[in-house]
Order: sequence, then structure tokens, then C-alpha cells
Amino acid sequence: MPVYEEVYRSWKGRLIERPRTWWVIARTGVRLVWRRVVGFLLVLAYIPFLVRDAQIIIFSRFSRFEEMGPEAQLPTDLSMLSVDADFFADFLTGQWLFLMLILLTGAGLIASDRRFRALPLYFSKPVSFWDYLGGKTLIVFAYGCLVTLIPGLLLFLTKVLMAEDSTFLREYWWIPLSIAGWSVLAVGALGLLVLALSAVAKGPRPAAIYFFTLLFLLEAIRGLAPSGSDVGIISPLALISQSASLLFGTAPPYPFPAGAGVFVLVFFAAASVVVLRSQVRPTEVVR
Repeated sequence: MPVYEEVYRSWKGRLIERPRTWWVIARTGVRLVWRRVVGFLLVLAYIPFLVRDAQIIIFSRFSRFEEMGPEAQLPTDLSMLSVDADFFADFLTGQWLFLMLILLTGAGLIASDRRFRALPLYFSKPVSFWDYLGGKTLIVFAYGCLVTLIPGLLLFLTKVLMAEDSTFLREYWWIPLSIAGWSVLAVGALGLLVLALSAVAKGPRPAAIYFFTLLFLLEAIRGLAPSGSDVGIISPLALISQSASLLFGTAPPYPFPAGAGVFVLVFFAAASVVVLRSQVRPTEVVR
């Protein structure tokens, strides 16, 4: 057949208008971050988990000794142990230092792209701002959940498996939901904050310094405030502790309302998105 009589065949496939580029960005970023010192940090972060896990096992066995009679009771202070909502809230809020350290993996996620001028390469492909932000957020969210959500759920599972009946599960069935809610709130707010600081910094190291300085400066202002003051509402570290009291139904550690603390955390997250939107601009296509 002559060339001039050839025609293009119509394509009968299915066109994906919105490919999951955010997932590609997240998957690649998680693999690249893992090659650093994250593994060693996770080992340190799981030491408190092992201690709490041992407490659950010891308490469960001590309860069985008590059922055998007074002569079988252990002459120790193990009777002070109790696995309830306060137990899980204290564990999660006690992970704040490891959460801060592991979230530093996000300090270079955007700063490095800006430094090496990789943003035009990203946005020259079918990648929107929300795809880019979603992928970067999933990276810090995945590592943040490794020190909050995962160990918290494992502790709950340990307690359920060690219990002789379903009394604990019937009474505290909502604990996994509270663990998940607190993890999403804390990791999401602090993760977006570190990404915003990464977007305005000139490199990963300045972004990490900004992150630590901001958190500890606001916490220092809270510590210097008079007792009973509501100044603590400006400190993200105080906010994540206060939000745990709302989600777990425990006594709030600070005087300001726990609901207001959750609102301020959401405000921090929204403000971080605004900063990211202003600093990360997709390439405009001139028609």
C-alpha cells in the first residue's frame, strides 16, 4: 500500500486523565529516605514501645497471680500498673522527641528540589501542585506513623491477646480509633510544618534548624508563661499533648481547652499549606 494511503488507527485504549503521580513520588521518596540513618533512629524509637509492651505482659501475669489468692500476690508495686486510656495517651505523647527527629526526613524533601532546580522537571510532567504535595506529605507521614500509629496499635493488640476475656476489648474498643486520630493530627500538622520550612529554606540543614528552633522557642515561651496561662496554645508540642486528652478522654495537662488545641493544630497545617502553595509553583504553560 502506498504511503500516502496510510491512515492513523484510532486508539481504543483507556486514557488515565489523572495518573497517580503522587504515589510514585511518595514511593520513591520513602525508598530514598530509608537509605539514611532512619533505621537506627527507629531502633531507638521502639525502646519505649518494648518497655510498655513488657509492662502489659507483667501486669497481665500479675493479675493472674492475684486471682490465685493472697498468698500468690507479688510483694511489689506492680499493682500500680494499669492499661487504660491514660496508658496509651502517655505512650503516644512520650514519643514526641522521636517524632520530631524522624520528621526531619522532610527537611530536605522540598529544599533539595529547589536547590537543584528539580521543580521544573516535576511540573513538566503531568504533575500538579497537589500531586507533588501529596507525595511529599505521604513520605513524612509514613515515617511519622512508624513511631506513633504502628507501635500504638501493636500495644493495643498485645493487651487484647494477653487478656483472658473480652472485657478490655468491650470497654476500650475505641482506643485504636483514638490512636489513629491522634497520629493523623500530630504527624499531619508537624509534617506539613517541616515541609513548609523546607520550602522556604535554602537547604536541608537550615530547614532542620528552623524546625527545631521554632518548636523549642514556642515551647520555651509556654514554659516561661505564668501558671494557668493559655499561652501554651501557641506551642505545637503542648498542642499534641492537649489533643491527646480530648481523643482519649484523659485529664488535660494544660489549662486551655483541648478542642481549641485541635483547632490550632489544624490552623498550623492549613498555614503550612498556604506557605507551600506560595513557594512551590508549577510551571505555567504559555499557549
